[in-house]
Amino acid sequence: MPHMMKRRHFCMLSIFLSFGSFAFSASAKEAGTPRGTGTSRRTGTGTARRTGTVLKVGPGQAFERIEDAVQAAGPNTEIVVYPRKNGEPYTQVHVLVRTPKLTIRAADPKRPVVLDGEGFDYSGAGSIPRAIVQFSAGADGGKLIGFILQNAHNQTHNAAGVRISQANGVTVSRCVICANDMGIMSDGSALQKTGADQKIEDCEIVRNGALEDAGFNHNLYLGGDSAEVSRCEIAWPLTGHNLKSRVHRLTVSNCFIHDSANRELDLVDSKENTDQPQSDVLLEGNRIVKDPNCRGNKNVIHFGSDQGVRHDGILTLRKNHIETPFSSPVIDLSDGNGLVLQKNRFSDAGSGSRAPLVQKRTENEISIRGSGNQFPENFILPASR
Repeated sequence: MPHMMKRRHFCMLSIFLSFGSFAFSASAKEAGTPRGTGTSRRTGTGTARRTGTVLKVGPGQAFERIEDAVQAAGPNTEIVVYPRKNGEPYTQVHVLVRTPKLTIRAADPKRPVVLDGEGFDYSGAGSIPRAIVQFSAGADGGKLIGFILQNAHNQTHNAAGVRISQANGVTVSRCVICANDMGIMSDGSALQKTGADQKIEDCEIVRNGALEDAGFNHNLYLGGDSAEVSRCEIAWPLTGHNLKSRVHRLTVSNCFIHDSANRELDLVDSKENTDQPQSDVLLEGNRIVKDPNCRGNKNVIHFGSDQGVRHDGILTLRKNHIETPFSSPVIDLSDGNGLVLQKNRFSDAGSGSRAPLVQKRTENEISIRGSGNQFPENFILPASR
């Protein structure tokens, strides 16, 4: 493979201190199942796939690489990954999952395993994934737990730490995802009910992006039917947004979202997703903070359209703390059916700026309702609140 890396970064482990209470334990099945046992079924190529068992990866285990364990795994299999000697990373990891109900997790909840993509071209050609770990169609119910995923790059600057492509019910938990072209990407269709029930929880997703394609790569770039992002820190994208979404229905809760190069949240449109009824977004219990040195778009949140597709939904903000020193509109509405603000606290970070709380850039009628919110006196409020 050609050497793709122009820079190499190492992710920090703070997430495992912050979310230590979310530790998971080894399953009873792992403790009681000897290596290599379990039900097998034959694939069309003659390879035996092990269904409903535990496969172990690492020094002295049955598999040296995660890719080989995934290839051997059948549905309902758990792949347990042990650290390499001296905590060295697994290198050029490129895992493509098409098997349902496959769990890939670190063996020790207090010791994350590093998956490093340096030097690999995540091209997406043939069976090559466009991410360090990719859940593709057929990988419904997949789980990824307890890893550091770093340094995924390709020639089109959209290689991701994790990608969910048309799979349903995929969970990414307790992972640190940094220094990739994209942090997490997903796609699917609300009409086809693909990319549904994505769950991203207790993760640190930071410093992703590519200077070569500035503004078009983000910490999260989500699409599909529905997604929930909870208890995550999302920060410092190199050039893009912290969270860009074209999802039909999105919930972001109890996250710390801060210091974006552009918007903190860019909630826009796509065919077969936001043009469907009830394409709503809920932001609840988050702390959202603008970088006072931000050189890009200084809006905090954009809800609407950037491709000319209808965004047939309502944006609801509930119990968030939002801080911006800029005089740019805090919430920018370019499409949608309504904005609901409930018990939020807005701050000007001591700047005294006369920021409009809401800007409407569409001729469509968008109702604005609110109650129990706190604003600086210098903020410019909408006529209806």
